[in-house]
Amino acid sequence: MTIAAAWQEHLRGARWFGGKGLGARVARITALPWYTAAGAWPAVRSELAEIAYDDGRTEIYQLVVSYLPAGTAPAGLAVATATVAGLGRVDLLDAPSHPESAAALVRALRETPGPGMHWQDASPVEVEAEIRLFTGEQSNTTVMVGQTTLLKLFRKLEPGRNLDAEVLGALSGSGITPDLYGTLSADGYDLAIFCQRITGITDGWVYATDACAAGRDISTECRQLGEELRDLHARLATAFGTSTRPGSDLTADMVHRFDRAADQVRELDAYRRAARLLFEAPSGHDLATQRVHGDFHLGQVLHRDAPGASPWVIIDFEGEPLKTLAERRAFDSVWRDVAGLLRSLDYARSAHADPDGTEAREWCTAAREAFLSGYSGRHRAEPALLRAYELDKAVYEVVYEVRNRPNWAHIPWRAVQDEARRVSLDPPAPTQEEQ
Repeated sequence: MTIAAAWQEHLRGARWFGGKGLGARVARITALPWYTAAGAWPAVRSELAEIAYDDGRTEIYQLVVSYLPAGTAPAGLAVATATVAGLGRVDLLDAPSHPESAAALVRALRETPGPGMHWQDASPVEVEAEIRLFTGEQSNTTVMVGQTTLLKLFRKLEPGRNLDAEVLGALSGSGITPDLYGTLSADGYDLAIFCQRITGITDGWVYATDACAAGRDISTECRQLGEELRDLHARLATAFGTSTRPGSDLTADMVHRFDRAADQVRELDAYRRAARLLFEAPSGHDLATQRVHGDFHLGQVLHRDAPGASPWVIIDFEGEPLKTLAERRAFDSVWRDVAGLLRSLDYARSAHADPDGTEAREWCTAAREAFLSGYSGRHRAEPALLRAYELDKAVYEVVYEVRNRPNWAHIPWRAVQDEARRVSLDPPAPTQEEQ
């Protein structure tokens, strides 16, 4: 088996690889300069894998590759064994999965940074600290460097500035996002960032699902999260500016996304008419737009009990992984983020013993209302625009879950079906832009 074929097989099981089920193949691998010194083991570098699809599309993914003398890789970690020029017979590994290789990468970038490593503040990065791979589900790979630092390795690459690096750089010091320490770039791509590791926290998804399972009300916390999101949007507007767009453009975008989703999941066709009715709601009005989070859900927030500090920290500003960089960078209505969190609260019901029972639904309703109250103050009504964004998000989730987590697909399906019934009984009136 060739090295490219071995990586192709490895990608099929990689959580961060978004091309599963689409006929993806590794067409070419381009090695970047070594991070580690010549003659040192492990030898670590980034390699850019060109992924070709049956429909003619190509994407670039970053492989962070470690090389060890053949036969020395820990059991189960070797992607391949091959003869490599300058190294001889070697085992190839995904470096973040091997603590020694990840430590060698961190040490090299900290002590002998190449021209692509740009540090804002390298002092928090402890090269002798314990290295651990973060095992949560995500579209990138995060390595924990002691108690102070995270090394986030971007996997799917697109030319230009990575959105997470861009936003964390703009909002460092705000207290509501982690601080950015440094950015690694090469060949026109941002490859990785070093950023602050927030300690004494609970993952927002864990916090909410534990509460739902126990029947514990979290209205106060959800209200605080709504206030925090409002603050974030104000800071993003200051940092990146604001604009307007015709509501008809948003309608066209949502209809187009629905059509693309229905091409991949044919069962969505049954809900096309209801979706179009709801997506028509923004037409005829200009909408205020700005930079938003783009993929805001409970897994993108951290809850902490720290007197004098913000109760929530917001992370991961790269947007929805199935969208293009242009789609994720584009200004949007703040209601997209609001809808994302509301959809996530609906997901959190899955932790309850009876997710469709009265208790779970009441828990979700209380959390939802508190979050909306915190975000919007006295405004408690949900505009038709928010309903449209919630359905748009649920349709995206259907495609994502069918492709990646089929056992979860019933959750967004339920939302799509509920909204279709609601539209048939209560067609949306044209929206009035509200903030």
